[in-house]
Amino acid sequence: MNESLWMYFFMVMGILGIVIINVFSNVLINNEQNYYLLKEVTEAALYDAVDQNALIDGVRITKDTDLEAMHCEPGIPGTVRIIKEKFVESFIKRLAFSVDLNRNYKVIIHDIDECPPKASITLVASERFSFVEFFKVTYNTSAEITNGLTGILENKTTREHDN
Repeated sequence: MNESLWMYFFMVMGILGIVIINVFSNVLINNEQNYYLLKEVTEAALYDAVDQNALIDGVRITKDTDLEAMHCEPGIPGTVRIIKEKFVESFIKRLAFSVDLNRNYKVIIHDIDECPPKASITLVASERFSFVEFFKVTYNTSAEITNGLTGILENKTTREHDN
């Protein structure tokens, strides 16, 4: 009788170990996917939002220009500048096409500078553990995975000036 109880104990512990390993590997894989998704979408949205007129003719300050986000000299051709609204639109559109539909996402945009182009974004993904809900557990069966990124777009001329 004593040996059979030990057998049941080790079987339960083995199953519990497999479940815990599965949960942590799933969370780590999803965290890595969310990080690279955030990185690629931010980079692509920064390239999409580049103001071609500022690149060719130089930055022009108009009444619609946000002076707090503008830190470049006006009128110098070759200046890389992004348009805030175009960046946000492109970012949300690209993110919506790429996310996993089984999770809830929250996008927090902390800062966008038009010139030089910089964006600070946090992506919070709510991960649900549906297999725990099978056991009728009443406490919270989800976790929030947070990834933050600050992306700065630079061109060849800005790197040459820094050296």
